[in-house]
Amino acid sequence: MENRQVVVFKLMGHEFGIDIKKVREILNYEWVRPIPAAPDYIEGIINVRGVVYPIFNLRKRLNMSQSDKVEDSKFILLHIEEHRVGFLVDNVKEILTVEPESVEKAPKVVDKNQTNCIEYIVKQKDAMVIVLNANEIISDADHLFIQGVSDEENCSSNAE
Repeated sequence: MENRQVVVFKLMGHEFGIDIKKVREILNYEWVRPIPAAPDYIEGIINVRGVVYPIFNLRKRLNMSQSDKVEDSKFILLHIEEHRVGFLVDNVKEILTVEPESVEKAPKVVDKNQTNCIEYIVKQKDAMVIVLNANEIISDADHLFIQGVSDEENCSSNAE
């Protein structure tokens, strides 16, 4: 097994990661346009150079308490399968090169439905990074919602 790279970010002081292969870019926080009838953990949408990204608030999605200082937050923009999506995180710490011997499977202590979003854990000297499975963070219903946003974007760009 070869080394992997992970974008490490923080939520409530805890370190999480996402496989760098899924990450398109990292942006500073900007105003998010709300979408009516979206799940509460979908903050809304942003437009980045003509591309619309639905924004998931990872604190809400992972059932964590909310921060009052979203202006200091970051967006991690991803391509997940054929979809574009953004994750709102507290901040981005680093890009970490992960050696195979520091990878451990997610514990099976909790209900499998609750741990599906954990891809693996990176053990460090005095810390751990929980690497999230971006595909699992987005449920089937979310895929339909994201597809709807993409279809609307394609219709509006084709109309020009």
